[in-house]
Amino acid sequence: MNLKPLSRAVLTAALATGLSATSAWAVTPVRAPASTAGKPTAEAKPSVKAEPAKPTGTPAGQGAQAQGQDAQVQAQGARPEIEVAFVLDTTGSMGGLLEGAKQKIFSIASRIAKGKPTPHLKVALVAYRDVGDAYVTKRFELSDDMDSMFAELRKLEANGGGDFPEHVGRGLGEAVSLLKWSQDREVMKVVFLVGDAPPAEREAAWDFKLWSKRAKERHIVVNTVRCGADSSTEESWRYVAKLTDGTFDSIDASGGMVAVATPYDAELSRVNAELASKTLYGGRKEVREMNLARSEATKGMAAEAVADRISYMKKSRGAGMSAPSAAAVSSAPVAVGGAVDLLEKPAALDTLKDDELPQELKGLKKEEQAAKVKQLAAERKVLEEKVAKLATERDQWLAKNASTKEDAFDANVMKSVKAQAAKFGVAY
Repeated sequence: MNLKPLSRAVLTAALATGLSATSAWAVTPVRAPASTAGKPTAEAKPSVKAEPAKPTGTPAGQGAQAQGQDAQVQAQGARPEIEVAFVLDTTGSMGGLLEGAKQKIFSIASRIAKGKPTPHLKVALVAYRDVGDAYVTKRFELSDDMDSMFAELRKLEANGGGDFPEHVGRGLGEAVSLLKWSQDREVMKVVFLVGDAPPAEREAAWDFKLWSKRAKERHIVVNTVRCGADSSTEESWRYVAKLTDGTFDSIDASGGMVAVATPYDAELSRVNAELASKTLYGGRKEVREMNLARSEATKGMAAEAVADRISYMKKSRGAGMSAPSAAAVSSAPVAVGGAVDLLEKPAALDTLKDDELPQELKGLKKEEQAAKVKQLAAERKVLEEKVAKLATERDQWLAKNASTKEDAFDANVMKSVKAQAAKFGVAY
């Protein structure tokens, strides 16, 4: 195996765990006023001549649990890194694919995490429409916090459009110039450009071909997925894919993603909802509420997404561990924004002020608080073991009873990832 791609990966891996949802996933709606024609807005100015700045320190707002996981990653040694940005048309005609992507995001992450050696995955999203719509772009920064990605992705709705050409150049340009890509040539950097309409001719600074060339210069591969059968979209999609050594695929306008029902779904959904309610977050009120909202987002997941999420968390957090240790890894959302998960870090009770306690512990004596934390931690552990067992049984059932739809969006993503990851020492 080619070990060169692994030589520097640990440094960046140690920086990325547990990013704050408020900073790593900042939504950036952008409108282009008529007076700025030909110029990028001040809110999202492209960097044409220089590379984006490299992160220089640990992200602010890192919780105690995330710090523990940083140490865990460091102890595992170097892991190959994969950075993936989805540049997605979110106009009205893309409703089917967008809803499918919400269900399949953990499936894609889980399948990428099955590479050998287990890669450290970071994902970003740039949603784009066109000038005159509710927004031109919304941008979610590269992060390994898949729970935050899911929480933000599920808020997106397909709307707007109608005039066919969309602001593809802006979507691609922001992905290339404004996302915080690693500057390490040994990190795999990939964009998946997904849409059903060709680039509109808007500001020169956001020209589609310009940013196709910038992607090549910055060693970012652009894989394209055309939804539908428009020939002008195919022409543009093939142009950037060929230029950057990417792939071109064409799929049904709906994305072709089909959910498969299994005998384990009802129980898996029930246990997952119960598990999501076993939380005790300490910290400032606003960060407690933010973390509770992230946990709530996992409650309503479809059974397929639950199983894929569990698989991803176990694989990514358990990388480098023995099989029994990896199986025991918690799949609970990592506390972000400066909050602490008291069920993971019960000793933090001694350092919290009264107004930083979760509502369930307020008014209790210290020994009562400790007992409550211990009780909920034990209950969560039992539920985590049960949900992991159900997820495994569901996967085994699917392997015997259901075939993969090879022309679906998620299957096309994995086909490209597998081929390109081999160049970075990751095998599937």
